Amino acid sequence: MPGAVVLIRPENVYDYNNYPPLGLISVGSVLAEAGYEVRIVDCALEPDWRTAVSEALDGALFAGVSLLTSEVPGAIDVLEHVRAVSDVPTVAGGWHVTLFPEQTAASPLVDFAVAGEGEAHVTAIAGMIERGDRPVDGEGVFAKTMVDLEGLASPDYDLDPHIERFVSSYLTDRLSASVRQPMRWLPYESSRGCPSLCTFCINVVTGNQRYRAKSPEKVVDEIAALVERHRLTHVKIVDDNFFANVERSRRICEGLIERDLDITWDGECRADYFNDRQLDDRTLDLCVRSGLVQLTLGIESGSQRTLDTMRKGITPAQAENAIAQCDHHGVIARSSFMLDVPGDTADDIRQTVRFVNRMRRYPLFTCGVGTFRPYPKCELTAGLQERGLLSEPGTFEEWRGKDVIDMYTSAEYRRPWQVDGRYSESAAFYLNIESSVRLGDWQVGRRRDLLANRVFRALALARNRLGFYGLPFDKWLYRRFLKSFYARQAGFERAGEYPLTGEGAEG
Repeated sequence: MPGAVVLIRPENVYDYNNYPPLGLISVGSVLAEAGYEVRIVDCALEPDWRTAVSEALDGALFAGVSLLTSEVPGAIDVLEHVRAVSDVPTVAGGWHVTLFPEQTAASPLVDFAVAGEGEAHVTAIAGMIERGDRPVDGEGVFAKTMVDLEGLASPDYDLDPHIERFVSSYLTDRLSASVRQPMRWLPYESSRGCPSLCTFCINVVTGNQRYRAKSPEKVVDEIAALVERHRLTHVKIVDDNFFANVERSRRICEGLIERDLDITWDGECRADYFNDRQLDDRTLDLCVRSGLVQLTLGIESGSQRTLDTMRKGITPAQAENAIAQCDHHGVIARSSFMLDVPGDTADDIRQTVRFVNRMRRYPLFTCGVGTFRPYPKCELTAGLQERGLLSEPGTFEEWRGKDVIDMYTSAEYRRPWQVDGRYSESAAFYLNIESSVRLGDWQVGRRRDLLANRVFRALALARNRLGFYGLPFDKWLYRRFLKSFYARQAGFERAGEYPLTGEGAEG
């Protein structure tokens, strides 16, 4: 009879924990289907994660840790603890390991390093360990293998003992202000991969460009089961490119309507898909009837020169058309932008700020803005390294430093190559406040907090329209306000500062 497997999500340096660990849930579902007992430990949600991990390791076959770059320090803490209290083998996976499999496997804390999709290897690793096999030096790396999503076990969210907490947790997305309350939601993945060639994207680096998708029938069945089991009112589809096959997307929408699920949903989409062949009026109307309330658009820049550098394959005109079409159909256009991309001029940066300000004419436009993050191994990052402007840690353990992690993943940060780091960091900060990226009025109950939040947003709006980001006294006050607000919120196991920076495209 197969034994127990412990799957661990480490703490992250930004204390951002309102999404369930989808990767561990998917890997755990494969193991459970094969007959293994699965124990998931989310360190950020345990009052004493060391005790929780120690108890979970009792009789375990191995301990698996999945990590983003921002979770490396937490992962090292976990792996050191596992080594100290047990002799079970350790397995590491996730986006960071996919980027650095050999480097991770070279750590004395790691026995097996899995690149890419853990579902492809996890049962084979379990079988090896059951037979008593251990890798010798250099043989602990499992190379990236793409799984058949159609044949993959349906994700069993109940494997996570904290799943109800996630279902009823907050979303800072603007959609939270317009959907049925109390909102009950979960993220769901219907496809993987994106065929685009963006020079900053982890999908290109890791060879995750081949689009692979579950059939519309499987998607609708899984969503329906999730809605029934967890009494969901909203589903967040987290695919990199939900509309890569628009006919499939239409069939999913038709299936949701036929099932009469009475939910809302949101997803991601390219800005150039809004045309007569893909997201035309008929398709957008169908999406809205099925529950669509928000689309995330990766616009990234208002400068055509910068968009060309990124190989985004879009124009500012296409971006505005996408926003206008969303607004026309009553869909929130949640748009992302980057400032100070390598190669940018001061004018490129200001073109993006002006573009964002101009898009405010559309009532359903909102955005998240960050300074360019040099995701490891991508083309733009490699160029910075070649110019001596960025150095990459040589060992797994060297990623432990908060300054190193901030350099690679912080959304609002000043970096050596920036043309105007002070302006870009502040512009991103205030543009995000105006969009309620960190805190929306819909999250606030106390009148005093609501008034304060509106005052900060009004100040941000004035700064953005004037382009004046000097004397940022209100930035310091806003950070103190946010820290105090989130520390008071009920439902958190422990109080802590809400992330003022974040990691997005890795996970």
